[in-house]
Amino acid sequence: MLPTLLMLPGTLCDERIFTRQRRALRGKVCLVCASYSRMKDRSRWLSKLLAGLPERFHVAGFSLGGLMALELLRIAPERIEGLALIASNAQPASLLSKRKSDRLRKLWLDRGPAEVAKQVKPAYFHHEAKRRQHQQLVFDMALGTPRRSAFEEFEWAAQRPDSLDDLAQFRGKLLAISGTQDRLCPPAWQRAMLAAQPRMQWIEIPRCGHFLPLEAPSALNHALEHWLLG
Repeated sequence: MLPTLLMLPGTLCDERIFTRQRRALRGKVCLVCASYSRMKDRSRWLSKLLAGLPERFHVAGFSLGGLMALELLRIAPERIEGLALIASNAQPASLLSKRKSDRLRKLWLDRGPAEVAKQVKPAYFHHEAKRRQHQQLVFDMALGTPRRSAFEEFEWAAQRPDSLDDLAQFRGKLLAISGTQDRLCPPAWQRAMLAAQPRMQWIEIPRCGHFLPLEAPSALNHALEHWLLG
């Protein structure tokens, strides 16, 4: 029986962010890719998501998806076999993150999702060529995100609790993978997770920024396959 893998996208992203990963893992896992498009209340959304999953599953979260994965770990730790955090972190929300979420909400209301994507997404790529290559997808995903869902995403980023203790207590398979040039989830935050849970495998991809599923898909695919099946 194939293992089940739940994949959770990042802020203003949808399942298209995982296109290369879904292709690489096809036939090796039972893949479930979550959608935030109908998320109006985070707790209800997570409960409904859990209700549709098997008793035991693996979860891989990119960026905000990693924060969602850690929330699932708090809600149902006995059901999670493995946890992979892709360009994510276990840090609690800071005053800076709260201010950023407020700014994004205001920008969305004043000028729309395209302006939000225009202002924040380019900094997520390390290489300008990669940014140009993927900018249309980034904009399309942002434009396809309903406002209420986007605001719920912003709010969760601004409210997230400290998850280092949750990682320390987790006994399943753990993977963290990040880019050396990630300005959103820097290496120091990855080292904090490793200090909290020394069993965690941490893979750092050189010359990569935040958008690992797009910037370094082959390296990410290899890491996920080894974590799941190795």
